[in-house]
Amino acid sequence: MNYKPQPIVNKKHNLIIGLLVFLFTLIIYYLTFARSLSFWDAGEYIACSSILGVPHPPGNPFYILLGRFAAIFSFGLPHAQVINFLSSVFSAFAVMFTYFFTVKIISMFLNSSKEEYLAFAGGIIAAIFTAFSFTYWHNAIEAEVYSGLAFTINLIVWLTFIWLEKSDDLSHQNLLLLIIYVFFLGFGIHQTSLQVAPAVLFVVIYPFLRNNLKSSRFWSRFSIYFFILLFVYIIFNQIGKNIHIPDLSKYLVAAGMMFILYFHLRDKVSTKAWLLALLFIFIGLSTHFFLFARSATRPFINEGHPHNLQLFTDYILRRQYGTTSMFVRRASFIYQMKEQFLTYFSWQFFNAEILSQWLKIPQQVIQTISNLLITLLGFGGAYYHYKKNKHSFAYFAAFFLMASLAMVFVMNLSDAEVRERDYFFVTAYNFWTVWMAIGSIGLFSFIYKKTKIAGLLIGLILLGLPFFNLASQYFIHDRSREYIALGYGQNILNSVEENAIIFTNGDNDTFPVWYAQAIFDPKAEEFLQPSDPDDVTPTAETIELIEGALEYKNEQCSGIRLDVSVANLSLLNTPWYIKQLRDKEGVEFNIPDAHIEQCQTNPNSVLYPRQIPKDMSLTIKGVTPEDSFKINFQQGDILYIKDLAVLQIVKDNYGKRPIYFAVTVPDVVGFDNHLRNEGMVDRVVSTSGKNQYNLDRLATNIDSVYTYEGVFDDSIYKDRNMTRLLNNYGAAFMRASQFYHSQGDFDHAIRYIEKGMEFLENKSRFYNSLSQLYLEASFHYIRNDQTDKGFNSLEKAVYYNRHNKDLIQLIYRAALDSNQPERGILLLNSLKAYQDTSEINIYIDLLSTNNE
Repeated sequence: MNYKPQPIVNKKHNLIIGLLVFLFTLIIYYLTFARSLSFWDAGEYIACSSILGVPHPPGNPFYILLGRFAAIFSFGLPHAQVINFLSSVFSAFAVMFTYFFTVKIISMFLNSSKEEYLAFAGGIIAAIFTAFSFTYWHNAIEAEVYSGLAFTINLIVWLTFIWLEKSDDLSHQNLLLLIIYVFFLGFGIHQTSLQVAPAVLFVVIYPFLRNNLKSSRFWSRFSIYFFILLFVYIIFNQIGKNIHIPDLSKYLVAAGMMFILYFHLRDKVSTKAWLLALLFIFIGLSTHFFLFARSATRPFINEGHPHNLQLFTDYILRRQYGTTSMFVRRASFIYQMKEQFLTYFSWQFFNAEILSQWLKIPQQVIQTISNLLITLLGFGGAYYHYKKNKHSFAYFAAFFLMASLAMVFVMNLSDAEVRERDYFFVTAYNFWTVWMAIGSIGLFSFIYKKTKIAGLLIGLILLGLPFFNLASQYFIHDRSREYIALGYGQNILNSVEENAIIFTNGDNDTFPVWYAQAIFDPKAEEFLQPSDPDDVTPTAETIELIEGALEYKNEQCSGIRLDVSVANLSLLNTPWYIKQLRDKEGVEFNIPDAHIEQCQTNPNSVLYPRQIPKDMSLTIKGVTPEDSFKINFQQGDILYIKDLAVLQIVKDNYGKRPIYFAVTVPDVVGFDNHLRNEGMVDRVVSTSGKNQYNLDRLATNIDSVYTYEGVFDDSIYKDRNMTRLLNNYGAAFMRASQFYHSQGDFDHAIRYIEKGMEFLENKSRFYNSLSQLYLEASFHYIRNDQTDKGFNSLEKAVYYNRHNKDLIQLIYRAALDSNQPERGILLLNSLKAYQDTSEINIYIDLLSTNNE
C-alpha cells in the first residue's frame, strides 16, 4: 500500500488537462462575473482596493493590495470589473489545483500507468463540481476574499502532496517552508487560511505517528502534553481576559505545541530551518503593516482606524464584534451542523429551483434526489478511498475534518446571524467533491469489470454530472448584466439635497453608497436635488467644514455626490468612527474627545449607553424658533452609543445641513414623528405627524431620478436578499398611491400602486387593498360616465379578491348604474367558482330581467 503519490501519470498530459480545466473555468467566470458591485461586502472591497482604504476588521490587507495592483493596471477598464475579475482568476487557479491534488490522491491507489485515465477523469469531476458549486461560483464572480482563500488553501494542499511525493524522512524542507509562507501570506487574505494547518502537520508527522501509535511511551507523552496544554489554556484564558488580551491562552498553547515539535524533531529539522520558518511567517504577516501605515493617513474608508498599537490589536482580533470562544457555544453544535453546515451543503449542487422549472418536477423531489446523489457519491468515494489506500484516506480525511467539523466548532456561529454564512464552509464542500470524484471512478470501475458497455455508459454519465450541475447553476450566477446594487446606492445618494447628512443602517445600504462615492463607475449618474434656502442656513463654520470635507474626498474619490456625508449607525458605536465623521466628513459633533474616546468604557461619558430614568424630551433647535421641535423618550427606554451619537449629530447640524435617514434604518431614535418621506430617504423635519411625505419630491424621485436597471429584466436572477431590498422601491410607490387615493385621483393612485406591485416580493398580501382601490375607482368612473374604465377596474377588483362577499351586490349595483347588465352578468358568472352560486344566480336573474 503506497504511502506517497505515485509517478504513474504522464506529466505532460496532466499539465495540459489542468490548464484546460483552468481555461474552461475562467471562460465561464468571465461570461458571468459582475461588471459592477454586488450587495454585501463586494462594494466595500472594490472601493478599498481602488483607493487603498481600510475595510472592516480584520482588514484582509494582502487582498486589498492585490486589488489595488489590479486597479493600477486596469488599462482604462472600470476598477470594479478588474477587481471582480481578480476573484475569477483566483478561483480558476484554485479549481486547477483541485484537479492537480485530486490526481495526486487517486494516483496513490492506481495499479499502473494504464489506469492514469481514472486519475484524469477523477480530477476533472472534482474540479468542475467545485468550480460551479453554488457558493464557490458566487465567490468567484464578485470582489470577495473567499476566492483568494480558496486559492491559498488549494495551493497548500497541492504543495503538501508534492512534498509527500518527494520527501524521505522529512527531506525537502524547502517545500515545507514554502507552505508555511503561503499559509501566512494567505492569512492576509482571510484568517481562516490556517484552518487546514493541523491537517498539513498531520501529513508531515504521519510516519512518526504510524511507527509509534502502539508504543505506551508515545501515549504517556501524548497524555502529559495534552493535560499540560489544557491546563495552560484554562489558567491563561482567565488571565488574558483580566489583562485585556483575551487570546493569550491560544498564543501560549500554540507556542507550547511549537516547542514540543521543535524538541521531538530537533534531529531532523535544523535550527536554521526553524529560524527560516519564523522569518517566512513574519514576511507573510508583513502585509498587515499596510493597515497600520495607511490608516494613519485617514483614507475615505478607514474602518477601525488601526493607526496605533491598541487599535491595531483590536482590529486584527476583531474585537469590534465582541469576544467569542469556541468553548462557549453560541448555538448547539447539532444546530450548527444541521441548520447551517448541512443546510448550506444542500444548496451546493444541482440547483433544485432551476431544475424544477426545466423538468416540471416539484422542487422538493429534485432537492431530495440531489442530496441523495451527492451523499452516496461522497460517502461511497470515502469508503472506496479507505479500502484502496488507508494512508491516502487518512491524509485527505484530516483535511476534510479540519474544513468541516472543526470549522463548525471553531467558527461557532450563532442561531441569529444577520445573513447566511455558507462561505465559511466552502473549503469543506470543495474537498467533498474529491470523494465524489473517487466515488464516481469506483462506481465506473465496478460496473466496467462486469460489462464494458454499461461501464462506459455509466462513466459518461458520471463525467457529465458536473457539467449538468454547471448548466443548472448558470442562470442564478450570471451577474454580467446586473446593476441593481449600483442603482440602490446611487438612488439613495441622489435622493438627498446638497451637503446632506444621511444615516444608513448596515452593509447593503452603506457599501453601495460608499462605492458610488469612492470610485468612478460608467453606469453611475449624479443628480443634485433642488434645495430650499429656507430649510437650511449653514453657518460660516459649517461652510468651512463642508469645504474641508469636499477637498479631502476629492483627493481620494472619483465617484458621485461627494458633498454627502454618510453616517453608518452600526459604526457609530465606535469612537474612531465618530471622530472620522467629525474630522473628515465635516459633521459637527460638539462633544470633547475624552467623552468620545471613553464612550464604551466610562459611565461618565455623555455617550455611554444608558436607560432613561424618567419621561423626558430633547429640543432640536432650527434656523428659527418655529423650526425647532422636541422629541420624547419614555422612562425605561435604552439609548446606546449610536443612538446618543445620532441625537448629538442632529442637535449640532439640524438647520445647517439637510439630515436624512435611509428607509432601511429600522430604529430612528425617537424621530418617528419628525420624518418626511421623499422616496428612499426620510428627511428630518420640524413638523410633527405620522406618514409625512413630500409628494413632489417623492414622485419626481421614483419617476425620474431613480434608476431601476435590471429590476424588471426576468433574464437577470434576483436572490432573496435582492428581492427583499427591492421592496423599499415598492413601498415608495405605495406611498404615492395612498396620497393620490386620498385626493380622489384614481388614475394616479392606480398607476402608482400597479407600478409598486412590480417591485414587491409578496404581492398577494396587497391584493385586498388593491381590490378595494379598484372597486372605489370603478364607481368613481361610472359616476363620471367612464363606463369602460369603470368596468375594467371592476374586473380587476374581482380578479384580486374573488372571495369578497360584497362583490356580488357591488357588481349588480355597478351594472344597474351604468346600464351595462350584460357585463355585470359576465362578471357574476366569473365568481361562481368562488362564491355561493344560488345568490349569484338571483342577481343574474335580476339583471337579465332588467335587460329585457
